[in-house]
Amino acid sequence: MKDTIKEQQFSFLLKGIELLDVKLNHLKQPLPVQTTFHFNIGLEHQINNENKLIIVVTTVDIIHEDNETRLASIKASCIYEIANFEDFLIVGSQQVSFPDTMLITLNSISLSTVRGIMFSQFKGTFLHTAFLPIIDPKTFVKNSTD
Repeated sequence: MKDTIKEQQFSFLLKGIELLDVKLNHLKQPLPVQTTFHFNIGLEHQINNENKLIIVVTTVDIIHEDNETRLASIKASCIYEIANFEDFLIVGSQQVSFPDTMLITLNSISLSTVRGIMFSQFKGTFLHTAFLPIIDPKTFVKNSTD
């Protein structure tokens, strides 16, 4: 008989989407039509225990193919209410421990949402073809800032 570890179930609701910052750098000359864009992407999780929220802040820098010139940046947050937040509280503390599958799901939704925001914000500009690529949300590394 094979032992299996049951993944803790979670239930969440998207409570809000906020555009926090957009910067578009002025270019001295137009970009070539076939420009390749590079992206620096950051995800940060902010926890609000009182309101049972996880806020996923996504930051994207769009870099020219020369890997030096920052063309633009965008920062947005997706706010999720966790219905069973108490299930993830660490006994005897106010800290939480969320399963990786939950964080991967929230990261995926947040990245997709920012992709759409980027399309909306950059249409009609020299970045109208700078589409955020499809990214495996499991590739983001956990860094804790206690």
